[in-house]
Amino acid sequence: MPLTRKPRIAIMGEFSSGKSTLCNVLMGARPLLEKVTATQLPPVWLSYGPDDAYTMGLDGQAYDLDLRDLDQVSLETTEHVRIFMKSDVLRYTDLIDMPGISDPSMSPEVWERMAHLADGVLWCTHATQAWRQSESGVWNSFPAEMRQNSLLLVTRFDKIINEGDKAKVLKRVRQETEGLFSDVFPMSLVQAMTAGDDEGKWLQSGAHGFTNALFDLIHRIIDEGYPEPGQEGMPMIRPDEADTAEVGQSLIARAFERKMAVRNTPVVRVAPRRVANTGERLLRTERPTADTGPTVVSFSDMFAAAAPSKRS
Repeated sequence: MPLTRKPRIAIMGEFSSGKSTLCNVLMGARPLLEKVTATQLPPVWLSYGPDDAYTMGLDGQAYDLDLRDLDQVSLETTEHVRIFMKSDVLRYTDLIDMPGISDPSMSPEVWERMAHLADGVLWCTHATQAWRQSESGVWNSFPAEMRQNSLLLVTRFDKIINEGDKAKVLKRVRQETEGLFSDVFPMSLVQAMTAGDDEGKWLQSGAHGFTNALFDLIHRIIDEGYPEPGQEGMPMIRPDEADTAEVGQSLIARAFERKMAVRNTPVVRVAPRRVANTGERLLRTERPTADTGPTVVSFSDMFAAAAPSKRS
């Protein structure tokens, strides 16, 4: 049975490994993300939609959050921050931006308690000191079944000038991580972020191969996954429901749109038969309610609950 929720992809790595830049490349929404990533925060769960942000407390309660108050979020009492944005890539997958695993000012428990929610991981490792022993130790603590749904990005690959050195680093990393990730991609994320419509720059950055692999990974999770208990009836988002006025538009999501069109094109076989075009496999992410999760502490929600529902 296919998933009835969107996949959740965690972005992980050590401090200053390029996680924030990867978020920018994926989301195409730099101003807000700079505010988010410039603040020491617990995991930030990014989902598609217009809903208000909230924090999920360790007490199991959800509390409304004004994004201007991000710097006041407590690491001691907060499990994660949930932010909803109309960024086009979030129509395909939720992203969970994890704190750096090597941050000396933050207990590993801050990200460990969210790790089980991820269906896959995009792990960033800095090219000039790629795949340190500390990274290997943390990754080997994850379930083995997560490996096929995870990609390793060797970031800031442009910092290695000599082509021979690049080949040596990539060969070593691939040897040391064999079987630990679905694939390994050398990346210049800054180059990808600034590529614009320059196809050559986009290809040179390494983003093209990574985009294809990420698209396939997301749909493999959808096609092979299973719904969570109680979520079997959650409706999927259809193309005509998707809001086209995106706040964040990324080159990666544009490539996803093209690949989606190809994926949904009926195939004519030697023995012709009808092939159903099921539309985009875009799934809905809901804010927790009394029925589906913790109570959201909000006066506005209380008033909304008292008003007639507009949903069918």
